[in-house]
Amino acid sequence: MPRWFLSYHSPDQSLAERLKGAIERKDPASSVFFAPSNLRAGGAWTAQLAQEIAAASAFILLIGEAGVGKWQVPEYDEALDRWVKSKPPFPLVVVLLEGQTAPGLPFLRQLHWIVTPDPASEKDIARIFDAASGIGGRPSELWRYASPYRGLEAMEEKDSDYFFGRTRETIEALDALAAQGRLPVLIGNSGVGKSSLAQAGVLAALKRQAWPDKARASGAWPAVFQNSRQWGFLTLRPGDEPIKALVDCFLDAWQFGATDPERVKQQQGWIELLQGKAKLSDLIDATERRRAELDQPKPPAFCLYVDQGEELYTRAAEPDRRRFSQLLGGAPSDPRLRMMMSMRSDFYGSLQSDAPLFDAHRLVDVSPLGEDGLREVVSRPAQLLGARFESDRLVDIIARRAAEDSVKDVGALPLLSYTLDEMWSQMLKAGDGVLRLPAQSFELGGVLVERANRFLAEHPGAEDALRRVLTLKLATVREDGEPTRRRIGTRMARCSWASD
Repeated sequence: MPRWFLSYHSPDQSLAERLKGAIERKDPASSVFFAPSNLRAGGAWTAQLAQEIAAASAFILLIGEAGVGKWQVPEYDEALDRWVKSKPPFPLVVVLLEGQTAPGLPFLRQLHWIVTPDPASEKDIARIFDAASGIGGRPSELWRYASPYRGLEAMEEKDSDYFFGRTRETIEALDALAAQGRLPVLIGNSGVGKSSLAQAGVLAALKRQAWPDKARASGAWPAVFQNSRQWGFLTLRPGDEPIKALVDCFLDAWQFGATDPERVKQQQGWIELLQGKAKLSDLIDATERRRAELDQPKPPAFCLYVDQGEELYTRAAEPDRRRFSQLLGGAPSDPRLRMMMSMRSDFYGSLQSDAPLFDAHRLVDVSPLGEDGLREVVSRPAQLLGARFESDRLVDIIARRAAEDSVKDVGALPLLSYTLDEMWSQMLKAGDGVLRLPAQSFELGGVLVERANRFLAEHPGAEDALRRVLTLKLATVREDGEPTRRRIGTRMARCSWASD
Protein backbone atom coordinates (compact mmCIF):
# COMPACT_ATOMS: atom_id res chain seq x y z
CA MET A 1 0.00 0.00 0.00
CA PRO A 2 1.50 3.40 -0.98
CA ARG A 3 2.27 5.61 2.02
CA TRP A 4 2.65 9.35 1.57
CA PHE A 5 4.16 11.77 4.05
CA LEU A 6 2.58 15.20 3.67
CA SER A 7 4.69 18.03 5.14
CA TYR A 8 2.96 21.40 5.47
CA HIS A 9 2.94 24.58 7.59
CA SER A 10 0.04 24.59 10.08
CA PRO A 11 -1.47 27.90 8.78
CA ASP A 12 -1.91 26.07 5.44
CA GLN A 13 -3.78 23.15 7.04
CA SER A 14 -6.95 23.60 4.99
CA LEU A 15 -4.91 23.44 1.76
CA ALA A 16 -3.12 20.34 3.05
CA GLU A 17 -6.43 18.67 3.95
CA ARG A 18 -7.70 19.24 0.41
CA LEU A 19 -4.50 17.75 -1.02
CA LYS A 20 -4.71 14.75 1.31
CA GLY A 21 -8.33 14.09 0.31
CA ALA A 22 -7.52 14.36 -3.40
CA ILE A 23 -4.64 11.84 -3.12
CA GLU A 24 -6.80 9.33 -1.27
CA ARG A 25 -9.61 9.71 -3.82
CA LYS A 26 -7.12 9.13 -6.64
CA ASP A 27 -5.85 5.95 -4.96
CA PRO A 28 -8.15 4.64 -2.19
CA ALA A 29 -5.54 2.03 -1.27
CA SER A 30 -2.98 4.68 -0.29
CA SER A 31 -2.56 6.34 3.10
CA VAL A 32 -1.39 9.89 3.78
CA PHE A 33 0.41 10.81 6.98
CA PHE A 34 -1.30 13.92 8.31
CA ALA A 35 0.00 15.29 11.59
CA PRO A 36 -3.31 16.25 13.30
CA SER A 37 -4.71 12.75 12.95
CA ASN A 38 -1.54 10.64 12.99
CA LEU A 39 0.73 12.04 15.70
CA ARG A 40 0.34 10.38 19.10
CA ALA A 41 -0.63 12.87 21.79
CA GLY A 42 2.13 13.27 24.38
CA GLY A 43 4.68 11.39 22.32
CA ALA A 44 8.13 12.50 21.19
CA TRP A 45 7.18 14.12 17.91
CA THR A 46 10.65 14.18 16.39
CA ALA A 47 11.04 10.42 16.79
CA GLN A 48 7.51 9.76 15.48
CA LEU A 49 8.07 11.95 12.43
CA ALA A 50 11.37 10.20 11.66
CA GLN A 51 9.66 6.80 11.89
CA GLU A 52 6.84 7.89 9.59
CA ILE A 53 9.24 9.30 6.98
CA ALA A 54 11.31 6.10 7.12
CA ALA A 55 8.16 4.07 6.38
CA ALA A 56 6.80 6.39 3.66
CA SER A 57 6.76 5.55 -0.05
CA ALA A 58 7.00 9.22 -1.03
CA PHE A 59 7.37 12.64 0.61
CA ILE A 60 5.47 15.81 -0.37
CA LEU A 61 6.79 19.21 0.70
CA LEU A 62 3.79 21.53 0.40
CA ILE A 63 4.62 25.25 0.31
CA GLY A 64 1.56 27.45 0.51
CA GLU A 65 0.86 31.07 1.36
CA ALA A 66 2.39 30.72 4.84
CA GLY A 67 5.76 29.59 3.50
CA VAL A 68 7.85 26.92 5.23
CA GLY A 69 7.11 26.16 8.89
CA LYS A 70 9.53 25.36 11.70
CA TRP A 71 8.63 21.65 11.72
CA GLN A 72 8.90 21.33 7.96
CA VAL A 73 12.66 21.96 8.03
CA PRO A 74 13.58 18.83 10.12
CA GLU A 75 10.97 16.84 8.18
CA TYR A 76 12.61 17.87 4.91
CA ASP A 77 16.08 17.12 6.32
CA GLU A 78 14.96 13.61 7.29
CA ALA A 79 13.42 13.00 3.86
CA LEU A 80 16.49 14.44 2.14
CA ASP A 81 18.68 12.00 4.06
CA ARG A 82 16.65 9.13 2.58
CA TRP A 83 16.78 10.76 -0.86
CA VAL A 84 20.58 11.02 -0.70
CA LYS A 85 21.11 7.45 0.52
CA SER A 86 18.45 5.57 -1.48
CA LYS A 87 19.04 3.98 -4.87
CA PRO A 88 16.84 4.68 -6.73
CA PRO A 89 16.27 7.97 -4.91
CA PHE A 90 13.39 8.21 -2.46
CA PRO A 91 10.58 10.23 -4.18
CA LEU A 92 10.68 13.76 -2.72
CA VAL A 93 8.19 16.09 -4.41
CA VAL A 94 8.00 19.87 -3.99
CA VAL A 95 4.48 21.28 -4.42
CA LEU A 96 4.65 25.08 -4.62
CA LEU A 97 1.53 27.25 -4.63
CA GLU A 98 1.71 29.54 -7.66
CA GLY A 99 2.82 33.06 -6.76
CA GLN A 100 4.87 31.95 -3.74
CA THR A 101 8.67 32.00 -3.49
CA ALA A 102 10.42 28.69 -2.97
CA PRO A 103 12.39 28.47 0.29
CA GLY A 104 16.15 28.17 0.36
CA LEU A 105 16.60 24.50 1.22
CA PRO A 106 19.54 22.24 0.30
CA PHE A 107 19.17 20.31 -2.98
CA LEU A 108 15.72 21.80 -3.61
CA ARG A 109 16.57 22.73 -7.19
CA GLN A 110 17.42 19.09 -7.98
CA LEU A 111 14.05 17.67 -6.94
CA HIS A 112 10.71 17.18 -8.70
CA TRP A 113 8.70 20.41 -8.66
CA ILE A 114 5.02 21.09 -9.22
CA VAL A 115 3.99 24.75 -9.36
CA THR A 116 0.22 25.12 -9.34
CA PRO A 117 -2.61 27.45 -8.32
CA ASP A 118 -4.49 24.43 -6.94
CA PRO A 119 -2.46 21.44 -5.67
CA ALA A 120 -5.66 19.41 -5.26
CA SER A 121 -6.76 19.74 -8.89
CA GLU A 122 -7.13 16.51 -10.85
CA LYS A 123 -4.37 17.52 -13.27
CA ASP A 124 -1.89 18.26 -10.51
CA ILE A 125 -2.73 15.15 -8.50
CA ALA A 126 -1.78 13.19 -11.64
CA ARG A 127 1.48 15.18 -11.79
CA ILE A 128 2.18 14.35 -8.14
CA PHE A 129 1.71 10.63 -8.81
CA ASP A 130 3.96 10.90 -11.88
CA ALA A 131 6.64 12.66 -9.83
CA ALA A 132 6.48 9.96 -7.16
CA SER A 133 7.03 7.34 -9.86
CA GLY A 134 10.04 9.22 -11.26
CA ILE A 135 8.34 10.61 -14.38
CA GLY A 136 7.96 14.21 -13.24
CA GLY A 137 10.62 16.89 -13.25
CA ARG A 138 11.50 20.48 -12.48
CA PRO A 139 9.83 23.47 -14.11
CA SER A 140 11.91 24.87 -16.95
CA GLU A 141 12.29 28.35 -15.45
CA LEU A 142 13.30 27.94 -11.81
CA TRP A 143 14.29 31.61 -11.65
CA ARG A 144 10.60 32.48 -11.46
CA TYR A 145 10.24 30.67 -8.13
CA ALA A 146 13.51 31.10 -6.24
CA SER A 147 16.08 33.84 -5.60
CA PRO A 148 19.74 32.90 -5.01
CA TYR A 149 21.01 36.27 -3.73
CA ARG A 150 20.63 37.34 -0.11
CA GLY A 151 21.18 41.10 0.00
CA LEU A 152 22.80 42.15 3.28
CA GLU A 153 21.92 38.93 5.07
CA ALA A 154 24.51 36.20 5.54
CA MET A 155 23.97 32.97 3.65
CA GLU A 156 22.89 29.98 5.73
CA GLU A 157 23.04 26.21 5.36
CA LYS A 158 19.83 26.28 3.34
CA ASP A 159 21.55 28.56 0.80
CA SER A 160 24.48 26.23 0.17
CA ASP A 161 23.39 25.46 -3.41
CA TYR A 162 24.14 29.10 -4.24
CA PHE A 163 27.37 29.51 -2.27
CA PHE A 164 30.46 29.90 -4.45
CA GLY A 165 33.99 31.28 -4.38
CA ARG A 166 35.15 29.84 -1.03
CA THR A 167 36.02 26.21 -1.77
CA ARG A 168 39.61 26.55 -0.48
CA GLU A 169 38.57 28.21 2.78
CA THR A 170 35.76 25.69 3.36
CA ILE A 171 38.19 22.78 3.01
CA GLU A 172 40.71 24.52 5.27
CA ALA A 173 38.06 25.01 7.96
CA LEU A 174 36.92 21.38 7.66
CA ASP A 175 40.52 20.21 8.01
CA ALA A 176 40.85 22.38 11.12
CA LEU A 177 37.63 20.92 12.55
CA ALA A 178 38.95 17.43 11.94
CA ALA A 179 41.93 18.10 14.20
CA GLN A 180 40.84 17.10 17.70
CA GLY A 181 41.56 19.69 20.35
CA ARG A 182 41.54 22.73 18.06
CA LEU A 183 39.06 25.61 17.69
CA PRO A 184 38.99 26.91 14.09
CA VAL A 185 38.57 30.71 14.08
CA LEU A 186 37.55 32.31 10.78
CA ILE A 187 39.31 35.69 10.77
CA GLY A 188 38.58 38.38 8.18
CA ASN A 189 37.52 41.95 7.59
CA SER A 190 33.93 43.04 7.98
CA GLY A 191 31.96 42.15 4.87
CA VAL A 192 34.17 39.36 3.49
CA GLY A 193 31.55 36.67 4.20
CA LYS A 194 32.79 34.86 7.33
CA SER A 195 29.31 33.92 8.53
CA SER A 196 28.34 32.75 5.05
CA LEU A 197 31.50 30.63 4.85
CA ALA A 198 30.73 29.04 8.22
CA GLN A 199 27.07 28.30 7.54
CA ALA A 200 26.64 27.83 3.78
CA GLY A 201 30.14 26.34 3.41
CA VAL A 202 31.38 24.40 6.42
CA LEU A 203 28.16 23.48 8.24
CA ALA A 204 26.38 22.68 4.99
CA ALA A 205 29.21 20.32 3.98
CA LEU A 206 28.93 18.53 7.33
CA LYS A 207 25.16 18.21 6.96
CA ARG A 208 25.55 16.84 3.45
CA GLN A 209 28.59 14.70 4.30
CA ALA A 210 30.19 15.92 1.09
CA TRP A 211 33.05 18.18 0.05
CA PRO A 212 31.95 21.54 -1.34
CA ASP A 213 31.38 22.10 -5.05
CA LYS A 214 32.86 18.72 -6.05
CA ALA A 215 36.17 19.50 -4.33
CA ARG A 216 38.14 16.38 -3.44
CA ALA A 217 35.46 14.42 -5.26
CA SER A 218 37.68 11.37 -5.40
CA GLY A 219 38.62 11.58 -1.71
CA ALA A 220 36.66 9.75 0.96
CA TRP A 221 34.66 11.71 3.49
CA PRO A 222 36.89 11.84 6.63
CA ALA A 223 36.28 9.08 9.14
CA VAL A 224 36.29 11.66 11.93
CA PHE A 225 33.17 13.15 10.30
CA GLN A 226 31.37 9.83 9.99
CA ASN A 227 27.62 10.40 10.35
CA SER A 228 28.13 14.18 10.54
CA ARG A 229 24.68 14.51 8.99
CA GLN A 230 23.25 13.27 12.30
CA TRP A 231 25.25 15.64 14.50
CA GLY A 232 23.50 18.12 16.76
CA PHE A 233 24.17 21.56 15.22
CA LEU A 234 24.14 24.56 17.58
CA THR A 235 24.71 28.25 16.80
CA LEU A 236 25.06 31.25 19.09
CA ARG A 237 26.11 34.88 19.14
CA PRO A 238 27.78 35.90 22.42
CA GLY A 239 25.88 39.17 22.85
CA ASP A 240 25.73 40.78 26.30
CA GLU A 241 25.42 37.43 28.11
CA PRO A 242 27.59 34.79 26.41
CA ILE A 243 27.03 32.08 29.03
CA LYS A 244 23.25 32.50 28.74
CA ALA A 245 23.59 32.30 24.94
CA LEU A 246 25.60 29.08 25.35
CA VAL A 247 22.98 27.52 27.63
CA ASP A 248 20.11 28.60 25.38
CA CYS A 249 21.53 26.99 22.25
CA PHE A 250 21.75 23.64 24.05
CA LEU A 251 18.30 24.03 25.61
CA ASP A 252 16.85 24.50 22.12
CA ALA A 253 17.66 20.81 21.61
CA TRP A 254 15.72 19.94 24.77
CA GLN A 255 12.41 20.77 23.03
CA PHE A 256 10.95 22.98 25.74
CA GLY A 257 8.54 25.69 24.66
CA ALA A 258 9.95 29.21 24.77
CA THR A 259 7.70 30.09 27.75
CA ASP A 260 7.82 26.68 29.47
CA PRO A 261 8.59 27.27 33.19
CA GLU A 262 10.81 24.18 33.17
CA ARG A 263 12.98 25.75 30.46
CA VAL A 264 13.38 28.91 32.54
CA LYS A 265 14.31 26.79 35.56
CA GLN A 266 16.87 24.78 33.58
CA GLN A 267 18.27 27.94 32.00
CA GLN A 268 18.85 29.70 35.31
CA GLY A 269 20.27 26.56 36.90
CA TRP A 270 22.79 25.89 34.14
CA ILE A 271 23.91 29.51 33.98
CA GLU A 272 24.76 29.32 37.68
CA LEU A 273 26.49 25.95 37.27
CA LEU A 274 28.62 27.09 34.33
CA GLN A 275 29.53 30.30 36.11
CA GLY A 276 30.81 28.04 38.87
CA LYS A 277 32.72 24.79 38.48
CA ALA A 278 30.65 22.96 35.86
CA LYS A 279 32.19 22.27 32.45
CA LEU A 280 30.74 22.26 28.98
CA SER A 281 30.96 18.46 29.02
CA ASP A 282 28.46 18.46 31.92
CA LEU A 283 25.95 20.35 29.78
CA ILE A 284 26.53 17.86 26.96
CA ASP A 285 25.87 14.99 29.40
CA ALA A 286 22.59 16.60 30.45
CA THR A 287 21.58 17.16 26.82
CA GLU A 288 22.18 13.49 26.03
CA ARG A 289 20.06 12.47 29.03
CA ARG A 290 17.26 14.76 27.86
CA ARG A 291 17.39 13.22 24.39
CA ALA A 292 17.01 9.79 25.99
CA GLU A 293 13.96 11.03 27.93
CA LEU A 294 12.44 12.15 24.63
CA ASP A 295 13.17 8.71 23.13
CA GLN A 296 15.49 10.30 20.58
CA PRO A 297 18.83 8.90 19.45
CA LYS A 298 21.97 10.42 20.92
CA PRO A 299 23.77 12.55 18.31
CA PRO A 300 27.18 11.13 17.32
CA ALA A 301 28.57 14.58 18.18
CA PHE A 302 27.62 18.20 18.67
CA CYS A 303 28.90 21.01 16.47
CA LEU A 304 28.88 24.49 18.03
CA TYR A 305 29.33 27.59 15.86
CA VAL A 306 30.01 30.93 17.57
CA ASP A 307 29.06 33.70 15.14
CA GLN A 308 30.46 37.23 15.50
CA GLY A 309 32.94 36.23 18.18
CA GLU A 310 34.11 39.84 18.51
CA GLU A 311 31.00 40.46 20.63
CA LEU A 312 32.92 38.80 23.47
CA TYR A 313 35.16 41.85 23.54
CA THR A 314 32.63 44.56 22.68
CA ARG A 315 29.47 43.61 24.56
CA ALA A 316 30.11 41.04 27.30
CA ALA A 317 31.09 41.99 30.84
CA GLU A 318 34.65 40.95 31.68
CA PRO A 319 33.76 38.15 34.19
CA ASP A 320 31.30 36.56 31.73
CA ARG A 321 33.78 36.88 28.84
CA ARG A 322 36.57 35.30 30.85
CA ARG A 323 34.41 32.38 32.02
CA PHE A 324 32.99 31.80 28.52
CA SER A 325 36.53 31.65 27.12
CA GLN A 326 37.53 29.16 29.81
CA LEU A 327 34.54 26.94 28.99
CA LEU A 328 35.25 26.89 25.25
CA GLY A 329 39.02 26.76 25.62
CA GLY A 330 38.77 23.65 27.79
CA ALA A 331 36.20 21.86 25.62
CA PRO A 332 37.91 20.91 22.31
CA SER A 333 39.39 17.76 23.84
CA ASP A 334 35.87 16.32 24.33
CA PRO A 335 35.37 13.92 21.37
CA ARG A 336 31.62 14.64 21.43
CA LEU A 337 32.11 18.31 20.55
CA ARG A 338 33.41 20.20 17.52
CA MET A 339 33.55 24.00 17.63
CA MET A 340 34.13 26.86 15.23
CA MET A 341 34.11 30.65 15.63
CA SER A 342 34.12 33.64 13.27
CA MET A 343 35.65 36.98 14.23
CA ARG A 344 36.53 40.30 12.65
CA SER A 345 40.22 40.72 11.97
CA ASP A 346 40.45 43.99 13.91
CA PHE A 347 39.81 41.94 17.08
CA TYR A 348 42.64 39.47 16.52
CA GLY A 349 44.71 41.35 19.10
CA SER A 350 41.93 40.80 21.65
CA LEU A 351 41.97 37.09 20.80
CA GLN A 352 45.74 37.00 21.33
CA SER A 353 45.23 38.39 24.83
CA ASP A 354 42.51 35.82 25.56
CA ALA A 355 44.74 32.92 26.66
CA PRO A 356 42.13 30.09 26.86
CA LEU A 357 40.75 30.73 23.36
CA PHE A 358 44.06 31.68 21.76
CA ASP A 359 45.79 28.53 23.05
CA ALA A 360 43.04 26.38 21.51
CA HIS A 361 42.49 28.32 18.27
CA ARG A 362 43.57 27.47 14.75
CA LEU A 363 43.49 30.41 12.37
CA VAL A 364 41.55 30.20 9.10
CA ASP A 365 42.27 33.36 7.11
CA VAL A 366 39.27 34.71 5.17
CA SER A 367 40.69 37.31 2.81
CA PRO A 368 38.57 39.40 0.40
CA LEU A 369 37.56 37.52 -2.73
CA GLY A 370 39.51 38.24 -5.88
CA GLU A 371 38.01 38.86 -9.29
CA ASP A 372 37.84 35.17 -10.23
CA GLY A 373 36.02 34.23 -7.04
CA LEU A 374 33.65 37.17 -7.39
CA ARG A 375 32.86 36.12 -10.95
CA GLU A 376 31.66 32.76 -9.56
CA VAL A 377 29.60 34.51 -6.88
CA VAL A 378 27.93 36.61 -9.56
CA SER A 379 27.31 34.10 -12.34
CA ARG A 380 26.94 30.57 -10.94
CA PRO A 381 23.77 31.00 -8.83
CA ALA A 382 21.87 32.52 -11.75
CA GLN A 383 23.01 29.72 -14.07
CA LEU A 384 21.67 27.10 -11.65
CA LEU A 385 18.18 28.59 -11.87
CA GLY A 386 18.20 29.08 -15.63
CA ALA A 387 18.60 32.87 -15.58
CA ARG A 388 21.23 34.66 -17.67
CA PHE A 389 23.03 37.97 -17.64
CA GLU A 390 22.52 40.40 -20.49
CA SER A 391 26.07 39.63 -21.64
CA ASP A 392 29.22 37.88 -20.44
CA ARG A 393 30.86 41.28 -20.41
CA LEU A 394 28.34 42.43 -17.78
CA VAL A 395 29.48 39.62 -15.43
CA ASP A 396 33.10 40.71 -15.93
CA ILE A 397 32.24 44.35 -15.25
CA ILE A 398 30.40 43.54 -12.02
CA ALA A 399 33.16 41.21 -10.77
CA ARG A 400 35.88 43.73 -11.61
CA ARG A 401 34.09 46.64 -9.96
CA ALA A 402 33.37 44.55 -6.85
CA ALA A 403 37.05 43.54 -6.65
CA GLU A 404 38.08 47.18 -6.93
CA ASP A 405 35.70 48.07 -4.11
CA SER A 406 37.36 45.62 -1.69
CA VAL A 407 39.10 48.04 0.63
CA LYS A 408 41.03 47.63 3.85
CA ASP A 409 38.13 47.95 6.26
CA VAL A 410 35.27 46.20 4.48
CA GLY A 411 34.75 43.46 1.92
CA ALA A 412 32.78 43.95 -1.29
CA LEU A 413 30.20 41.23 -0.69
CA PRO A 414 27.44 43.22 1.09
CA LEU A 415 27.25 45.84 -1.67
CA LEU A 416 27.63 43.21 -4.41
CA SER A 417 24.88 40.98 -2.99
CA TYR A 418 22.64 43.99 -2.50
CA THR A 419 23.08 44.98 -6.15
CA LEU A 420 22.48 41.44 -7.43
CA ASP A 421 19.33 41.14 -5.31
CA GLU A 422 18.02 44.35 -6.88
CA MET A 423 18.85 43.07 -10.36
CA TRP A 424 16.94 39.85 -9.61
CA SER A 425 13.87 41.82 -8.46
CA GLN A 426 13.93 43.87 -11.66
CA MET A 427 14.29 40.69 -13.75
CA LEU A 428 11.19 39.21 -12.11
CA LYS A 429 9.23 42.35 -12.96
CA ALA A 430 10.39 42.11 -16.57
CA GLY A 431 9.61 38.38 -16.63
CA ASP A 432 12.24 37.47 -19.22
CA GLY A 433 14.96 35.73 -17.15
CA VAL A 434 17.60 38.30 -18.14
CA LEU A 435 19.65 40.14 -15.52
CA ARG A 436 20.51 43.74 -16.34
CA LEU A 437 22.57 46.25 -14.37
CA PRO A 438 20.78 49.51 -13.49
CA ALA A 439 23.07 52.42 -14.33
CA GLN A 440 22.96 53.79 -10.79
CA SER A 441 23.72 50.53 -8.97
CA PHE A 442 27.43 51.13 -8.47
CA GLU A 443 27.01 54.80 -7.66
CA LEU A 444 25.07 54.17 -4.44
CA GLY A 445 22.24 56.11 -6.08
CA GLY A 446 18.58 55.92 -5.26
CA VAL A 447 18.44 52.13 -5.61
CA LEU A 448 20.63 51.37 -2.59
CA VAL A 449 19.16 54.03 -0.34
CA GLU A 450 15.60 53.00 -1.15
CA ARG A 451 16.38 49.31 -0.67
CA ALA A 452 18.31 50.09 2.51
CA ASN A 453 15.26 51.80 3.98
CA ARG A 454 13.06 48.85 3.04
CA PHE A 455 15.58 46.39 4.48
CA LEU A 456 15.83 48.25 7.78
CA ALA A 457 12.05 48.45 8.08
CA GLU A 458 12.01 44.65 7.96
CA HIS A 459 15.22 44.10 9.99
CA PRO A 460 15.32 46.51 12.93
CA GLY A 461 18.70 46.61 14.61
CA ALA A 462 20.77 46.31 11.42
CA GLU A 463 21.60 50.01 11.25
CA ASP A 464 25.23 49.66 12.34
CA ALA A 465 26.11 47.08 9.70
CA LEU A 466 24.41 48.98 6.91
CA ARG A 467 25.84 52.34 7.95
CA ARG A 468 29.34 50.82 7.97
CA VAL A 469 28.90 49.41 4.45
CA LEU A 470 27.59 52.65 2.95
CA THR A 471 29.95 54.98 4.81
CA LEU A 472 33.02 53.04 3.72
CA LYS A 473 31.69 52.86 0.18
CA LEU A 474 31.24 56.64 0.25
CA ALA A 475 34.86 57.05 1.30
CA THR A 476 36.16 54.97 -1.62
CA VAL A 477 34.28 56.43 -4.60
CA ARG A 478 36.83 57.07 -7.33
CA GLU A 479 35.08 57.55 -10.67
CA ASP A 480 33.58 61.03 -10.30
CA GLY A 481 35.51 62.44 -7.35
CA GLU A 482 33.96 65.11 -5.12
CA PRO A 483 30.76 65.68 -7.18
CA THR A 484 29.87 62.01 -6.76
CA ARG A 485 30.55 62.19 -3.03
CA ARG A 486 28.20 65.17 -2.71
CA ARG A 487 25.53 63.38 -4.77
CA ILE A 488 25.72 60.23 -2.63
CA GLY A 489 25.79 62.25 0.56
CA THR A 490 22.57 63.97 -0.48
CA ARG A 491 20.87 60.63 -1.09
CA MET A 492 22.12 59.12 2.16
CA ALA A 493 20.74 62.14 4.01
CA ARG A 494 17.27 60.78 3.20
CA CYS A 495 18.03 57.91 5.59
CA SER A 496 17.56 59.00 9.20
CA TRP A 497 19.87 56.21 10.36
CA ALA A 498 22.71 57.50 8.13
CA SER A 499 22.91 60.94 9.69
CA ASP A 500 25.10 59.99 12.69
